[in-house]
Amino acid sequence: MGFEAAWEMFTTGEKEVFQRTCRRLLKTTFVVKEKDDDNKKLYAFIARNEDTLSEYFGIMGFDVILDRDNGVAMLANLGEASESGRIRANRLRLRKAETVVLCCLWTIYVDRIRRGNLSKGIIITMLDLKQELEKFGFRDDFDGKTLMTDILKLFTRFNLLEVSGKIGEPDCNIKIYPSIQFTLDSVEFKNFVEEASKKVLSPRVGKDEDEDGEDSDYEE
Repeated sequence: MGFEAAWEMFTTGEKEVFQRTCRRLLKTTFVVKEKDDDNKKLYAFIARNEDTLSEYFGIMGFDVILDRDNGVAMLANLGEASESGRIRANRLRLRKAETVVLCCLWTIYVDRIRRGNLSKGIIITMLDLKQELEKFGFRDDFDGKTLMTDILKLFTRFNLLEVSGKIGEPDCNIKIYPSIQFTLDSVEFKNFVEEASKKVLSPRVGKDEDEDGEDSDYEE
């Protein structure tokens, strides 16, 4: 069934949900079933209409992918590139500090899953994150609360995690959603580990001007 035929079969209410689902996917990339009731409803709609949504987004060079095991629906780039060979849309360019934190969160999540924590959401403390940063030699780069707060807000916007409490307070927790698994591939993580290894093994002569990441023009 083509998109137009499927659209005509939708009720008025379903058309409204379809439009809201499309706007949400374009805004956040990920819909996480377990996050809240609203996400659960949108996820269920996507699960029922995956083909129709994929056909609709396919016109724009996107695809809708559903991971039922993890309860994650995502908007993915079909991989079509411009003449320059660069994918033109749906790619967020991260600064160095953002990439470092994302890789550490990804590592924590995967490690907890491998150890048998089958929860759909992994809850960690800021201390857990800081210890992971320290493991790769980056803890000193995130001494200030402002940088970390901004980074976690960015990842929250894309339904990768949820922060409970105030950063810097003892009761602050981070819930990492399964969507984080789909933000990195093995090549990206390998590059991060190689850079981190160089950082740990090389003595630091002085502070770089963009060490705290706030003025860095490094993009991933």
